[in-house]
Amino acid sequence: MQVVKVFNNNVVLGVDDHGVEVVLLGRGLGFQAFPGSGVDAARVERRFVPSGSASAERIASLVGEIPLPDLELTERVVALARSRLRGDLADHVLLPLADHLSFALRRAAEGAAEIDYPLRWEVQHLYPDEVAVAREALDLVAAECGVRLPAVEAVPLALHLVNAQFGGVGDLDATVQMTQVLREVLAIIGEEYDVQIDENSVDVARFVTHLRYLFLRERTGAKLRQTPAELHAALRSSRPREYTSAGRIGELLAARFGWEVSTDEILYLALHVSRLADGDGVAATGAAGADPREGAAT
Repeated sequence: MQVVKVFNNNVVLGVDDHGVEVVLLGRGLGFQAFPGSGVDAARVERRFVPSGSASAERIASLVGEIPLPDLELTERVVALARSRLRGDLADHVLLPLADHLSFALRRAAEGAAEIDYPLRWEVQHLYPDEVAVAREALDLVAAECGVRLPAVEAVPLALHLVNAQFGGVGDLDATVQMTQVLREVLAIIGEEYDVQIDENSVDVARFVTHLRYLFLRERTGAKLRQTPAELHAALRSSRPREYTSAGRIGELLAARFGWEVSTDEILYLALHVSRLADGDGVAATGAAGADPREGAAT
């Protein structure tokens, strides 16, 4: 392995015998190194292989800006998340999560004001498992660093964990956009049935999980298995209102993302809407126009 570029005493960009660029981290790894020199393998502590849209240069630059103790702390946070969450977490979550945690710790050290994240309510209700892990992560940070980050920091940490369960597809902006649309989708159902959606119900949790995988399929080009035409006809006949709701959801996704939501996706959306209507996912309310976020706990 040879050095391509030295970023600082601890971070270099290297290239292996197959021409693959790798970002290397290790104490003193870049000291007196220069382009073309060999990499001291004994000093290499971590390797980061570029993937997706992130270039090796961008990754190396990011690694060089994150203090090593913050990176090590984030590795423990990721290990915690992997032990708690059912889905796999992409390795790519480490650097953006470390970058955020390092930034939050710097802000805390400087006494900066708490950030008011706009999706606070949505994240807490749509991703309860990830939020629970994020809160554990804040406890871990407090125990290891002696710094208690604001409770609201669970929101961006949870979003990073949600994004990581997509296998590193897309970036955090796409996950934020997905979160906004999930809230709109639940609002469509609430308007259609003149009810208040119970975000804590099992049926809603299943529906949100289905929508998350719908987003993943659309972003990766995967498709559902084709279902018989008679099943579509039967559902339209027996559940016209639910099928209409599913169609409105499909129109929203098409308008927002330019997707061509298939009739099979509409069918499964309609089935989930039916479960919501029949199960505990909705709760009748005498004030359909009331904002359920009023009084929401942090």
